[in-house]
Amino acid sequence: MRGWEDAMPMPPGRRQQRIGGLSDASGRAEIAAEFLRRNPTYRAEHAQMQKRIASGAVAKDAAEAAFARRWGLSFRHGAG
Repeated sequence: MRGWEDAMPMPPGRRQQRIGGLSDASGRAEIAAEFLRRNPTYRAEHAQMQKRIASGAVAKDAAEAAFARRWGLSFRHGAG
């Protein structure tokens, strides 16, 4: 099975960056973040989660963990 990198042509003038033999993971993360930022369902569910946290209906950590699981989000500790 081929990865999406193999199936997608590289735009002209853009070279694929490699760090330590790994493809540009930060570029993929930026694309994923932009996709979610533009996704109306994600935005609506995020706003609803924030309202429920603010009202005290749910605990912040539990709500954020459930939201991350639903959307397949993961975060590296110590990144930044």
